Formats: sequence, structure tokens, C-alpha cells
Amino acid sequence: MANEETTRLDVMFIYPPVSVEERYSRKVGKSIGGDLPPLGIASLAAYLRENGFTVDAVDCVGLRLTVEDIVARVARARPRVVGFSSLTVNYYRALDAAREVKRRCPGTLVVLGGHHATIAAEEVLRNDECFDILVIGEGELTMLEVAEKYRAAGWQLAPFLADEETMGGIRGITFRRAAGIGFAAPREPIADLDTLPYPARDLLPMGTYVPLPNQYLRLPVVHMTAIRGCPYKCSFCSNNAVFGRHIRTKSPARTADEIEYLMKEYGAREISFWDDTMTANRKWMLGFCDEIIHRKLDITWTGYSRVDTVDAEMLGRMKAAGCWNLFFGFEAGDQTLLDNIDKGITLEQIRSANRLTQEAGIEVRASFMIALPGETPELAQKTIEFAKELNPDYAQFSITTPYPGTRLWESADRYGTLDKDYRHYHGWTPVFVPSGYASKEQIMQMEKRAMRQFYLRPAFFWKTLRKLRSWEDVKRYLKGFRMVLGFV
Repeated sequence: MANEETTRLDVMFIYPPVSVEERYSRKVGKSIGGDLPPLGIASLAAYLRENGFTVDAVDCVGLRLTVEDIVARVARARPRVVGFSSLTVNYYRALDAAREVKRRCPGTLVVLGGHHATIAAEEVLRNDECFDILVIGEGELTMLEVAEKYRAAGWQLAPFLADEETMGGIRGITFRRAAGIGFAAPREPIADLDTLPYPARDLLPMGTYVPLPNQYLRLPVVHMTAIRGCPYKCSFCSNNAVFGRHIRTKSPARTADEIEYLMKEYGAREISFWDDTMTANRKWMLGFCDEIIHRKLDITWTGYSRVDTVDAEMLGRMKAAGCWNLFFGFEAGDQTLLDNIDKGITLEQIRSANRLTQEAGIEVRASFMIALPGETPELAQKTIEFAKELNPDYAQFSITTPYPGTRLWESADRYGTLDKDYRHYHGWTPVFVPSGYASKEQIMQMEKRAMRQFYLRPAFFWKTLRKLRSWEDVKRYLKGFRMVLGFV
């Protein structure tokens, strides 16, 4: 028995299940791609492993696991700590699994982190007793401290949780206490990201992560982040709650080192960056591009940008370094709608960034939002016409979702009605109905109209045909067309 106790897994991190078709709330095809590696739990696993703990990271999306599968894995491995990380949309799956883990493995410390734990901490602890601790914000330092202090307590759950001095001394957590909910002091963000190990991708099913067809050029693609934080204040975005508004970056050299590692270990030919705004720090972006060019890395890459952060020189350098596709949040074709969400950009800045990016030879993926605060069907049509005027390479028309903890959530009642069923909080099902719309069904019809009017027009077909260079391109575009059909 003693030997069995010493070989138990210390920590198991779990990303709960949510399928692509659930995320998009429509049939887009099971082979469409779009599953993303949970780099958050992979980073936590790497950091704890580097500090001497035995860990596992279970991606239920990539492995196609159910809640029942999760509980069975926990029962077999008997980890001392189970750490769930979830978005709002798959929080209820984390909740179902955590309840079963508590029932079948009652001595397990169950932790919740990620977006939903951070933006809805008090609600979670008030309603759901299966979570012992919530990690607020980025989790590497906090989870290490939790694991170290739990180990120092002999891995004994009840005494550990009852020690309010210990619990209150762990920065960056919210926890249940006898007198109610306890809020520990916040933890300062990690200043030097170069000190973190690479995410533990070896614990993930790396072969399953193929992006959506408009998001890759060459396979294999490996996903990566280099930046934490976003300085902008869009009222609909919850990312600032997790990583803050102060930008922190891996150094350009460290970022290039990781790319070389991914090329060697995983055969990466392309990198998909998932940082909020890669171009927010101009000096960093130019330095990163220079590293790629100087090292002569045969790599292509995509990322997320913002219209008031790019210029011709930067875009030219990015193209030379392998960037072929950028995602921009254009959001609306009406200035008042942009101002209603504190976007902080103008229609002319959108036009300029769209033109400069395409002139640099970089494709544009444009995001527009339907059912914004203050929007009417007439204003939505104005956004559709603006999208057609810009003629980006791709356009998505997501449905405005006021996530808990955002300013849009707090102000939603002023603009319309809000449904708080978190299972639909993914951006593709109406949960918020502005006063200018009659119903959720009218919003769905407007989204279909946007997709039809943008994609089913000769200008888009001819532009797409001119870009075809290989059979791989043909296959990608056929996949993409099938996804469009799922929306229209």
C-alpha cells in the first residue's frame, strides 16, 4: 500500500469536452478541423513537472472523451489534485465531471482555473461545492504554490482546506471557507515569460490539431503563443481578466528558439499564433521577424492583429518572415456600433489596414459581429455592405456574446435582453437580443444573410479561384465551402 501511495500521480490537468459542432452550434462537418490544443494546461503541466511534480494533461476535445471517460481516468490514476480549466461554454462539463470526481474520489483536491473561474469566481463557489479552490488569472505560479503547500500538508485534504492561514496566504486563489468565500491577495503576472518552459505538448494528442481550412497553408501546423496581455479595452472581451492589460512577451530570440524546437520535434511547417494582438508591440514584432529571417527558417505563420497597430513597413517585414494570413476584428460597418463596444478604432483605420495588409501579400481574415448593442437589422446590413466593400479573403460573422465579467455583460440590460444559459456562450448562438431585434430567430436569419451575401457572390469566387496553387489548396477550399454551407 505504501508503494502504491508513493507512485500516485500528483496532478492531473483536464480540459473538458466541447466539439467543433457544439462550438458553432450547427453541422459544419466532423472533419472540418478547428480543434485547438489546450496550451494553458500544457503550460501548467510543464511548469509543475519542471518543479518536481508528476503530472498529466488530458485534452478531452482532442481525445474525444466524455464526462464519463474523465471520471474513469481519474479513478484509475488517483491523482492527488485534479485541475480543470474551462471556458464559459464548457464550464458545465467541468462541473459535471468535478461532481463525479468528488463523489467517487472524495479525498481529491479539485481545482478550477481558466477563463470562467476568473470571470465568474464568486458565482462558481457560491453555487458549486465540488470545487475546492479557484485559480484566478494565469496559473503557473499559483498552481505550483497550491501543490507545494498541499504536499507539505501530507496530501491530506480536510486539514489543508481548513487551514485558513495557509489558504489565505496563497496568492491568486478564491476558496471556500467556514465563514463564506475567501479571496486571497491577487498575484502579480509573470514578468519574464522566457523563464517558463515550453508547454508540455508531449502530453497532448498533437496529431489531432488541424486548424479550420482558412487558417493554414501547410501541414503540419503547430499552435503557439508568445504574448500575454492586451492593452485594449473592447467591452466584449474577457481575456483581459485572465492575462491583464499589460503586455508581456517572450523575447524574439526565445520565440524563434521555440519555433525551431517545434520544427525539429513535431515537423512543424507552419505556426498558428493565438496571441490576442501580435502586432501591439511594434519593436517586438520587427525583432521577431528579423530573427526568423536571420535564421532562414522555412516556416509560414498566421496570427491576430488590430487595425491601428500595423503599417506598411511592419507588414512587409512580416511577409518576408513567413506571415501569410492575419485575423483582424473589424466588427462593424457603423461607427456608432464600434463606439458602443469601446473598440477604439475608426472605419477609415479598418479600410487602411485591410488595404495595406493585402498590398503586402498577406491574406485578411475579417471578424464582424452581428447583434451588437444598439444594432438594428438595417445597421447589420450596413456591416454586411462594408464587408463586401472591403472584400477580405475571409469573413466571419459571429453573434455578440456578453461574457460574464465583461463590461458588455454588466451593461447588457441597457441594450436588450440576456439569456444566461452558459452552454450557448460560444459566439454562434444568440444569447443577447438587442432592443432593435424582435427575436433570436431574427438574429440567426441576419447571420445567414451575411454569410450568403458575402460568400455567394462572383467577386469572392473569382478571388478564391485566382489563389489556387495546389491540390492541397483545392481540398482546403472545399472544406471551407462545406463549412459555409453549414451556416447558410
